Amino acid sequence: MKKIFSFAAILFAAMSLNAQESITCAEAVAKMPAQSGSETETVYTVTGYVTNTNGAISPSRTDASIDQQTFWMDDSKGSQKTVQGYWCNLPGHEALNVGDKISVTGKIMNYNNAPEIKNGDVVILERAEVKIDTINATVCEALEEGASLNDKDYSAEVFRVYGRVKGTDAVNNYGQHTFEMACGDQVFKPYNCTSDEAEFGKGDSVVVIGKLYNYGGVIEISNGRIELIEKSKEEIVINEVNVAGAVAAAMELAQGATSDDLYAVTGYVDSIAIAYSEQYNNISFFMTDNMENPTYNFEAYRVKVTAEHAALLTIGRKVTVTAALKRFYKAATETAEEIDLAETAEGGSIEIFYGEGIENTADEAKALKRIEDGQVVIIRNGVRYNALGIEVK
Repeated sequence: MKKIFSFAAILFAAMSLNAQESITCAEAVAKMPAQSGSETETVYTVTGYVTNTNGAISPSRTDASIDQQTFWMDDSKGSQKTVQGYWCNLPGHEALNVGDKISVTGKIMNYNNAPEIKNGDVVILERAEVKIDTINATVCEALEEGASLNDKDYSAEVFRVYGRVKGTDAVNNYGQHTFEMACGDQVFKPYNCTSDEAEFGKGDSVVVIGKLYNYGGVIEISNGRIELIEKSKEEIVINEVNVAGAVAAAMELAQGATSDDLYAVTGYVDSIAIAYSEQYNNISFFMTDNMENPTYNFEAYRVKVTAEHAALLTIGRKVTVTAALKRFYKAATETAEEIDLAETAEGGSIEIFYGEGIENTADEAKALKRIEDGQVVIIRNGVRYNALGIEVK
């Protein structure tokens, strides 16, 4: 009898865990926790219509056999963005379209005062008949079209945007590319896009495929696809600077802008800004030229590093971080002060010095980086080095 009771209790508990409350999008808003960043203890199944999405899908970072997508939904067909599904699990390998009737199961989070279900499970209840046009456009035409979108909205059409890489290509640990393309002084940004190419260089001719996205006035294609048309013959210039030189160069940029060239910034680790991430294999830290007088005005942001190397980044360690420079700017609010900070662009590489007595790097030295016989060769002051800093003939 005891065994039968125990089995019944386990079965009842399992049924309780699998039973979710089905609600509308409006009810999901009402059930969202009041505090930003909090989520419900209960798992809900929210039913509605897809009202906004970029159309792109991406493999789950925990299970590559599952495709995920980000979208908005509402209780009625249209463009109202009521509940966000953030990288939710699709039942197959086809993207959701605006107008599809779906349900999403997961906990409801308050994300910046908007209800969100993260990594929820999607069920497609009814497919909408959708015809999506593909439009060829220059960077200038894409910027003009994107400016007509409301903030955080995607275009209905898929665009093929043709142009050249303006500066450096930041590649994250998942092989996704982020860089800038220009039309005069205006910037168009492919963000976290996939490609068969390992890296794009300054001046490369490319086409970026996806829906246009207005992100706070920056026109992007996010999570799209990049195809190489022609490689550029431009040499990659690496400017060698100390921390003070990097700060001066970054603050000459417009607020929020990123440099076209790379900078090799040498200095000392004076504090850890963001601890090493095992998920993303990166770390952020502040650098200074003088440990006796740290300045805290330059951050090496999300530098690529292994766990073993991250353990070596103790306070006072001398390093060189190579990346594009960025002037990070965030306006003051009622609760936070203005931030105007020099930093490296995400995804920079690092060289760690183990010895003592290494002289400071000159501010105006330059190096050329070339590919010769399939190997990276850096030419500095007439001397040739490989990527590890070893002199080669």
